[in-house]
Amino acid sequence: MNCREFDPRLHAFVDGELDAGPMADAEAHVSTCPGCHGRADGERRLRQLLRRQPRETAPAEFRARILALARRERTRKQVRAWLGTPALAAAVLLLAFMLIARSLSTGGHESEIVASLVDKHLAYAQLEGPAEFASTERPAVAAWFRQRTGLRVPVPDLSPAGIQLVGARIAEADQHRVAYLLYEKGHVLMSVFMVPEVGRRAALAGRSMSFRGQEYLAQERQGLRTVSWRDGQTLFSLVSTLDYEALLECAEQLRAERAREARL
Repeated sequence: MNCREFDPRLHAFVDGELDAGPMADAEAHVSTCPGCHGRADGERRLRQLLRRQPRETAPAEFRARILALARRERTRKQVRAWLGTPALAAAVLLLAFMLIARSLSTGGHESEIVASLVDKHLAYAQLEGPAEFASTERPAVAAWFRQRTGLRVPVPDLSPAGIQLVGARIAEADQHRVAYLLYEKGHVLMSVFMVPEVGRRAALAGRSMSFRGQEYLAQERQGLRTVSWRDGQTLFSLVSTLDYEALLECAEQLRAERAREARL
């Protein structure tokens, strides 16, 4: 196995999901290739950091609903006695778990993806070298993506706003490879994720924001702001502690760069 063959198997290798033969070949390659060994080690550290990220609890609206139901049940002694049988108690527990699952998934599948992207931003921020390919040159970053993935990834110039390109990496979300750009303004990081959409698209959750004729959805998670939107078959999401005005300006520049790339 060489570097080109190892590249698409990197995430499966780190997760231990390769079959025995390919796993042995990958291990043999990593043991003799410093570059691929470093990438695999970096992905393992990233997964450790992701596991340490705090998980959000059930929404306040759902907790209030459950408490209201509990108060009503306390006033119905005969119903409480009826629920005392093991079979019915199990059925109630099953219903509660179904309600929790539905409540936590409110806003659709992309809402869950945005939450995972926030986790990745936090984890990358803790890495000494968050960019797999470190470069401040936009053409070099775009060429790196074309070489690694065959995709034309828009890399906008945000320097007029004082936001500098740091580099790029290929991330993973929802079992799909994701283009990731890293920018910084001073010591503030901004992550730009581009997620290919496959299959049915659910509603994107968040607060609607209009900026210069374009519609976006904003969320706040774990102290971070996100601005997300769809463009064709791609979900874009910006994650940072920058204010919404700055994020929306960046989103507009990204849209303009994507349009320019499409014309080429």
